[in-house]
Amino acid sequence: MNRKIKLLTLLIVTVLSTNILKAQTTTEEITTEFFKTFEKSPQKAVDYVFGTNKWMMDRNKDGIENVKTQLTSFLGLVGDYYGYEKITEKSVGESYKLVSYMIKYDRQPVRFTFVFYKPKDKWQVQNFQYDDNLDDELEESGKVYRLKENWE
Repeated sequence: MNRKIKLLTLLIVTVLSTNILKAQTTTEEITTEFFKTFEKSPQKAVDYVFGTNKWMMDRNKDGIENVKTQLTSFLGLVGDYYGYEKITEKSVGESYKLVSYMIKYDRQPVRFTFVFYKPKDKWQVQNFQYDDNLDDELEESGKVYRLKENWE
């Protein structure tokens, strides 16, 4: 009986560690897992995303707790969650990438921005931030001096 418990425990640990490693293969897999977790618990999603970076988790626990508290408070003001859409993806070389998403809520959209870094063979979140300035940027992008025909 004791041997079966040990074998079952070993199997569970192996499966869980395989899933954790697999979830960090690409930046898209990290953000997909983030949003899947986010639907149930925004705080756990923040823990997950910062958990991809051992340096962040070890050295900035207070900052992460602050992000979770502020995000939870902010999300309480925007209404029901309806999903997300990718806005943009930019990279510097093959190992540093910014990915931005629009998160859809009743009251207004919110932007989540992830900065990823791959120092060796796996991606980690280097920075995560959120804001609600999408309307300002959309208006700015429509200004006459920004129009392509006025660039010359």
